[in-house]
Amino acid sequence: MASAEELLHEGRLAFDAGDRLRARSLLTLAFEAHAGPEAAYALARAVEWDGDFNSAIRLYETAFVMYRRQGQVRLPALIASRELSFLYAAVYANTAAADGWLARALSLVAEAGGCVETGWVHLAECLITHDPARMHEHAAAARELGLRLSDPDLELCARSYEGLSLVLGGRITDGMRLVDEAAAGAMAGEVQDYQAEGEIYCKMLLCSELTLDVQRAQQWMEVAEDFHNRSRAAWVPAICGTHYGGILTAAGRWAEAEDRLISAINGYNGSFRALRSAAVARLGDLRLRQGRMEEAAALLRDLPGDIAAVRPRARLSLINGEPDVASGILRRHLAVMTGSVLLAPEMALLAEVELAAGRPNEAATLSRRLQGMASTVGLAQYAALAEYTVGIVAWTAGDAAARPRLEAAVELYGAAALPLEQARARLALARALAPGEPELAVSEVQEAMKEFQRLGAAYDVDAAAQQLRRFGHSSRNVVRLGGPLTARESEVLQLVGEGYSNARIAARLFISKRTVEHHVGCILAALGLESRAEAQAYANGRFNK
Repeated sequence: MASAEELLHEGRLAFDAGDRLRARSLLTLAFEAHAGPEAAYALARAVEWDGDFNSAIRLYETAFVMYRRQGQVRLPALIASRELSFLYAAVYANTAAADGWLARALSLVAEAGGCVETGWVHLAECLITHDPARMHEHAAAARELGLRLSDPDLELCARSYEGLSLVLGGRITDGMRLVDEAAAGAMAGEVQDYQAEGEIYCKMLLCSELTLDVQRAQQWMEVAEDFHNRSRAAWVPAICGTHYGGILTAAGRWAEAEDRLISAINGYNGSFRALRSAAVARLGDLRLRQGRMEEAAALLRDLPGDIAAVRPRARLSLINGEPDVASGILRRHLAVMTGSVLLAPEMALLAEVELAAGRPNEAATLSRRLQGMASTVGLAQYAALAEYTVGIVAWTAGDAAARPRLEAAVELYGAAALPLEQARARLALARALAPGEPELAVSEVQEAMKEFQRLGAAYDVDAAAQQLRRFGHSSRNVVRLGGPLTARESEVLQLVGEGYSNARIAARLFISKRTVEHHVGCILAALGLESRAEAQAYANGRFNK
């Protein structure tokens, strides 16, 4: 019969080797054999990695008390900050308990002094601040401790947080260099702790999403997936999948994005369930882009506090004809996130909202601020946002500068691999071209229409069709992908079959009554039908010509 110490040793080796089942079995035996707080702590880590968070929290608390009874301060500080503070927030959404455990950790490291555990407490503080300067201060202190004490897990994890703080502060190149460095070190095997390695990859994907850097995310995601395959951590597909799903949405790869986000939501249900709203918000944004307004509204309804829900909630309000509501959502967010320059997407949307509300001076002020941000950040995607916003403000004012600005926006969005935004910029450019070059304007709308159809952006397809009609052109000759009816026309036909009037269909799909009339006409033409009654019969399988 192995002793408690031998069981503990073998269990730790199994855990480090990624053999979760054997590790949990051996460490359970060690804990039951009264191997002390070391066994409780090791078993807590094993069951947490296995996704049993309720048991992990109880075991971490047990280990904390046992260590404190021995008079220790360093490991209790680590457990209180890195484990219990985070888990109470991520699993139970219990911010009071999370704040209490972090406060306990701070008291303990005040006694411990400059040790590795103090560095991990610094990184726990990074998680709870929205201020890039404070995050950078804590991350730099942790990195210095990691270097001085020769702990690469702490050093490289701290570098990823330091990189994130620089990205949030607008120093994109410097920040991404640190994040890439940390990820490279983790990939090479410098980082031994699975939790630290996972944090590094998640920060890398978060920074890619924040900067709309589609190409970087695609290059690193394979590494993150390899980490998941090695570690089999329950939370990796949820957190990494959330950020990558947001990136795929921006890149126009919506089928893949949907798979990632639904998988992430399911993963959160069985892991860090209090963080689930991040994936739900991104799925709501995807549904909004697809024009599935009712689904988007249902997903976003209960997420007023999630940062990722800000833009889709505001855009949904704008679509619903409530620009003042949209303005309130965006301005409250901007007031809280004052320290970050990565607010260009929110500011660009706010400018659209202010134009819709009849406040062009407010929109012009925002456009000038966006130009300053784009200059600071130095990324094509932020330059595109600035050019687009300056362009639509100029067009509203009747300024000839609208055309070159919007042409630049189309080109820059293309360079940034943001297809939906590029197609929307084409629509805006078409409005600027229409007075002097109507044929070119029609061509831009038709290009945008094709892209909207390829993406499956039903609401934007409607917007392009309306614009073509205003230019005196029919949208019926646009290529129809996937069958005789577009996705939106199929939706309209289904509702016609259910007996909905045009007014009810308009309200249901968040489009105008005139747009519904246009769709019904297109449906009749595409299917060779002569009346609404025939369309209703066709939808219900009762039509015979």
